Amino acid sequence: MAQAKKPVKRTYQAVLDWQDESRRAFGKMLLNWRRRNGWTQYTACEWGTEAEFEVISYGNLSVIEQGKAGELRQKAFFQLEELNRRLEEKDWGPVKSQRLKDQLKDAEPLHGDDGKLWDAVDFWSCYIGYVPVPRAFQAAPAPTLTSKRAEEICQKWRQHVRRVIKEGGLDVTQALEQLVKGAPKEHQKRFSEVLAIDDYSSVELAQLWVDGEDFLPEQWIGAWEQKALGA
Repeated sequence: MAQAKKPVKRTYQAVLDWQDESRRAFGKMLLNWRRRNGWTQYTACEWGTEAEFEVISYGNLSVIEQGKAGELRQKAFFQLEELNRRLEEKDWGPVKSQRLKDQLKDAEPLHGDDGKLWDAVDFWSCYIGYVPVPRAFQAAPAPTLTSKRAEEICQKWRQHVRRVIKEGGLDVTQALEQLVKGAPKEHQKRFSEVLAIDDYSSVELAQLWVDGEDFLPEQWIGAWEQKALGA
């Protein structure tokens, strides 16, 4: 007579490790999704503002993409569902910005490997590790940038930095000095110039791409923001 299999026991640490890995995979999926669509961290927020619907804030999105969000509220998954639905149905809403219209026109929604359009339950299930990341969003190639797109990205970074300084009531000179010091020494001079007004070229940005992940300046700005605002 065959013996019954004993249930597999998981240690508490193993559960925590699995949870952390699931959150990192989920964050990378969202990062790859917006990268494939040619979006910055701010595109969804701009869309939500113009079309008057709720989306995850760019600050929370950044933390989620890094796999550091912790327990997400239900609201976040329903916001992702609404974003995905609008992309699927090409329901742009009252968007006036031509630049934003161009970014939405060819953007793709997120489907599972079975072709199903993901809803709040699918996003939540992936976040807790019950559903794997769809194969199409497990890796992101380096983006191909035009000169105009490189200029837009740099402009968005400068706008974001100014917004953080204003919201945090920070001293402008000290805040910018701290931000620049957070970059490796070989990048500090050029990064300082870009924060002032001189955009990176598309070639320069390609060299600052972190394989399958992000642009280095975004990482520098994100780390600075968390420290500056005490996040």
